[in-house]
Amino acid sequence: MKKVILSISAMLFVGAASYAQPGPAVGANSSLVGQTGTLQNALVHQIGTAQSSKIKQTVNDNDAFVYQGVNPGQIMGGGVNISAKNIADIDQNGNKNYAFISQNNWDNTAIQKQVGDRNDATIWQDEKGFSYPNLKGHDKATQTQTGNDNKGTIDQGTSGNNPLPVVGTFPMMNALSSAVPANPHGDNVAVQTQKGNFNLAYTSQGGMRNDSKINQNSTSQAATALARNEANHYQYGNDNIAETTQVGFKNRDNILQEGNWNKSFTNQNGFSSGNMNAVSQQGSYNVSNVTQSN
Repeated sequence: MKKVILSISAMLFVGAASYAQPGPAVGANSSLVGQTGTLQNALVHQIGTAQSSKIKQTVNDNDAFVYQGVNPGQIMGGGVNISAKNIADIDQNGNKNYAFISQNNWDNTAIQKQVGDRNDATIWQDEKGFSYPNLKGHDKATQTQTGNDNKGTIDQGTSGNNPLPVVGTFPMMNALSSAVPANPHGDNVAVQTQKGNFNLAYTSQGGMRNDSKINQNSTSQAATALARNEANHYQYGNDNIAETTQVGFKNRDNILQEGNWNKSFTNQNGFSSGNMNAVSQQGSYNVSNVTQSN
């Protein structure tokens, strides 16, 4: 049995939409929410397999939340939760918007697109609980942000630890292994694309064979470090890949990989000097390749 929920709200000031679709369901659920105005709030909660959710918001100061599976830090009956092959899509156009997607177990897809300034987007693909072997993986997360002063965060398989590593994020980090679950999942893909100035991208991945890609392109010639873009990759496990491409002035790239057979690739192409790169690989048989030009 397939369930479909459609919602369209248009208000000048305040609006809210909230839907819960429990499972595991016999068939897939589908939710579509559209909101136009300021101070809108949309919340969708789906449990089951092959669920889909789409939220589209326009104008400023809006919030959108999609939970597919249990909430972060929550465990269902005996620690078992089946919420796989789900798709969540949030599209926001305006300033100071917030998008959050939480998906747990495996084969999930999360997509976030924001156009405007001072927006914040988070994707959390994980299951934090007492039974770490339940962590599966094979998730895909994509964030696209166009504008200035935006922030994008992706956490895959590190059980909500993002952004745990510190030390000025994270130049010359040492010791950390106790901060991740015993059996983090892997085979995840994270892609973050930001066009504008003073943007921040952070990806945290645990497990094996993960791929993190961050692409940042300055839309103008930002002359100061305060206007630079910053990319941060944190990967725990083996055989992971971190890739960064930055075009513009005074960009900063930070990579921390803990494990073996990891690879990192950074390409910084500036209109003048001032780009910075810091790679810390803690383990054996790792490879790092950095290209900088001006």
